[in-house]
Amino acid sequence: MRISRSIAPESAMPRGPATSPATPGAVSSTLTARGPSGENRRPGGGMTLGDPGRRGAVSVSELTFALKGHVESRFSNVRVFGEVLSARAVQSGHLYFTLKDREAQLPVVVWRSTLARLPLRISDGMQVIVVGDLQIYPPHGRYQLVARSVLDMGAGLLLARLEELKQRLAAEGLFDPARKRPLPLIPRRVGVVTAETGAAVQDILSTLRRRYPADVVIAPCRVQGPGAAREIAAALHAVARVPCVDVVIVGRGGGSLEDLWAFNEEVLVRAIAACPVPVVSAVGHEIDQPLSDLAADARAATPTAAGELVVPQLSELRAQIASRVGRLAHQTQRHQQAARTRLNAARARLGDPRRVVAERQQAVDEQVMRLDHAMSRALAVQRERLTGARAQLRHLHPRETVTAARARAAALGERLDRAVRALLVTRRGALTHARRTLTVLSPTASLERGYAIVRRPDGLVVRDARQVDIGAHVEVILYGGALDATVAARRERNAYESEET
Repeated sequence: MRISRSIAPESAMPRGPATSPATPGAVSSTLTARGPSGENRRPGGGMTLGDPGRRGAVSVSELTFALKGHVESRFSNVRVFGEVLSARAVQSGHLYFTLKDREAQLPVVVWRSTLARLPLRISDGMQVIVVGDLQIYPPHGRYQLVARSVLDMGAGLLLARLEELKQRLAAEGLFDPARKRPLPLIPRRVGVVTAETGAAVQDILSTLRRRYPADVVIAPCRVQGPGAAREIAAALHAVARVPCVDVVIVGRGGGSLEDLWAFNEEVLVRAIAACPVPVVSAVGHEIDQPLSDLAADARAATPTAAGELVVPQLSELRAQIASRVGRLAHQTQRHQQAARTRLNAARARLGDPRRVVAERQQAVDEQVMRLDHAMSRALAVQRERLTGARAQLRHLHPRETVTAARARAAALGERLDRAVRALLVTRRGALTHARRTLTVLSPTASLERGYAIVRRPDGLVVRDARQVDIGAHVEVILYGGALDATVAARRERNAYESEET
């Protein structure tokens, strides 16, 4: 294995935008009571009680378990900050303390398994952030916070910034699994970006020597402290430009959140996402996952695991090659034997080539005769169709069509003349009858027979003698002309009316 240490970090890269701590959201909930056995209840008479003497009241345990179901289901994984008071460790290994501020106190319990993972030692007077689940302890009727993790206030602000940056980069798609690339099976060169001294680089080199003698290009840089993220990003950019580097390991050993913070900074995360070759993030810390793990193409829990991930085990690779060569030879032999068997069977079926050719020639002759017969039948059918088409064509000649159309037109013309003449006769008779009826009913006909029409000056036709007064002027319309008259006398009856009338 050849190691090159000539890669130096480039100049400082542009600094990313500043992040701001996340703002905690409000919590809203609705009370749902549960009894000790888990049934849904409603305090204040909403339950079915066996003792009517209760008058709808709930027991202490019923109310306590109702609050327990309500609180614990809605206040899980909460973050609470305050000052540590009365911290004490008991014989079982658990830690109890009170988290307080100016106006309230909250009991906190840290189980032994959680306490063993905490990176800090809790003591009175510390300002901390506790992440945990709110729990009601029915035997004592009090609530407490069961801690998942405890961070000092400085670490809490860092986590808020980290969460804001994580959400923003995830929205840009930098953590999308679809953009992750597969690692090469056998890399020509492996780039390593880590501190030049320390256990991480030695673990990676020893693992690569043990597994596969690949060329290694080391780009040394600082991995913690101010400006470390920019140095790591510059070293990654430099090593990725080295010819034949197929994969790069970026990492360091474990440490506190502050020690590992460089692997959460935006400048490094973007450099990993933009690297032209696959990147393996190897930060030795299992409790929290740095953002470099999310942006990298693969993640290794430790630098040693990263070395095992980027190169195969040489002995295993040789065993796989030998196994595949053996399987290939065996399959080749099987295919050859099967081909020989098929060839012998074909030879047995083929027999004497001259006999086979003669049989094929006879089959060709039969096909030629069948073809001649089929062609003759087809020609006869076509001739019959042609004769029928000629007959139809003569029948459909334009001259015949025009002659028939003229005959139909002449017949229709004669029918039209007869119909018009009959209609004229009918209409003339109807007109004569209407004229006669009109003549009979016309006022002029009545005047012609000697009758007259009397009208008042206002144009009203006089039908009754009582419609005019004596001395009134009237107009008498005759068949020939009209008379202006004055009424000298008025009789109630005329000469044509009977006495009875």
